[in-house]
Amino acid sequence: MIRKKKQAVEDLQPWQLFPPAEISPALKDKTAEQSLLIQARQAPGFPVAAGQIAHAMASRATHALLDYTQQGVGIRYQIDGLWEPIPPLDREAGDAMLVALKTLCSLNPQDRRSAQSGQWKIKVGRDKFTGTLQSQGVPTGERVLLKIEPDAMPFTTLADLGMREKMIESYRGLLNGSEGMVVVSAPKGLGLTTSWQISLNAADKFVRDFQSIEPQSRPEPETININQNFYDPQEGPTPSELLRRMLLKEPDVFLLPEIPDEESLKTICEQVKLHDKHVYVRMVAGDAVEAAARLVGQYRGAAKSITAILQGVLNQRIARRLCENCKQGFQPPPALLQKLGIPAGRVTMLYQPFVPPPIEQQVDEKGRPAPIPPCPQCNGRGYYGRIGIFELLTPGPKLLDALHKTQDLQKLRAVAASEGHRGLQAEAVLTVARGLTSLDELKRVFSGK
Repeated sequence: MIRKKKQAVEDLQPWQLFPPAEISPALKDKTAEQSLLIQARQAPGFPVAAGQIAHAMASRATHALLDYTQQGVGIRYQIDGLWEPIPPLDREAGDAMLVALKTLCSLNPQDRRSAQSGQWKIKVGRDKFTGTLQSQGVPTGERVLLKIEPDAMPFTTLADLGMREKMIESYRGLLNGSEGMVVVSAPKGLGLTTSWQISLNAADKFVRDFQSIEPQSRPEPETININQNFYDPQEGPTPSELLRRMLLKEPDVFLLPEIPDEESLKTICEQVKLHDKHVYVRMVAGDAVEAAARLVGQYRGAAKSITAILQGVLNQRIARRLCENCKQGFQPPPALLQKLGIPAGRVTMLYQPFVPPPIEQQVDEKGRPAPIPPCPQCNGRGYYGRIGIFELLTPGPKLLDALHKTQDLQKLRAVAASEGHRGLQAEAVLTVARGLTSLDELKRVFSGK
């Protein structure tokens, strides 16, 4: 009887393993939302869609990629930044699921070729999420990307992101100092938006007036005690017109999630210098030195104004965090510590993911087979969640001077190092020494795989 029940569970599809997620249209009009929800629920694939989303969320997936072919629907989840295959769906169930999801997003379920994009709402207990669907016809059929994002930011502090305490103290000093420019940077798609938002939360917004300058077409999420100002190059106001109005308000801090143009940037830098103000800038860059070089190189007309006020540049990479429930400690040999630049005796233990012994060695005290079950927290992945690796560049006079003379990043990095800057890889080694991630994970992150 027990064997039959176990077999029944094993025969279930992933979408049948969890209670279905509560999904609904993302419409402001409640009457229209209710009407569309009734229509979606009438679709045969609605239970499949709700169940598959529940399975993805239970697996901690942030994305699900569905590849529709004649044979079926291949599915991959992105978990902690890496893609993992899961059991495929048969084509009939996959088609029915997609019809329900597209209906929920007010899209055309019959169109399997054009690019389509829409959103829906998800609720699990008291937690709310936003789902995004993007579909596009491809030569083999159709490719669909589902993205699941929490409505409430899962991190609230710099420490939550993984920044060490000494750096937090220094960074807050830059954000809340007397004047200057602070740049928040990261490679594209690797947590720049989150670092920007958490940086704003770390800044003192209660005794200073924060004014952001944003394109009308790409507004930022609303943040408490930050006043948003929008420009539109076609319809107006232009960035320069908007800035003239803003200066009348005498803001203490200018926020530039995107730099509108060189003229506006130069004007803001001059205001910062003359009136002891701040400007925070967000930009994509591979490391802190590259961010500084790109800022000066792209805006040559404002270069002197930039370097006159540049106080700090934050940059980050994201690595998988070792599972605290199953990570394994090992004593590093002296040669490894020397290679990592860790003084002898400073670190007695490093950590790595748990790797079970070969199956033939998984036996009990009597030699009978006793397979080791996967860790219940990470499901045998060895990692659970992600952590930021941060570098904080506070440019000295030599680097500020060099930024005007060269765009050679290797030379600029050497100058920064000569002034005491600790780069990303050195910070990454500290993250390993703190037992938060592994050497193998750092190799993956810095190899770009």
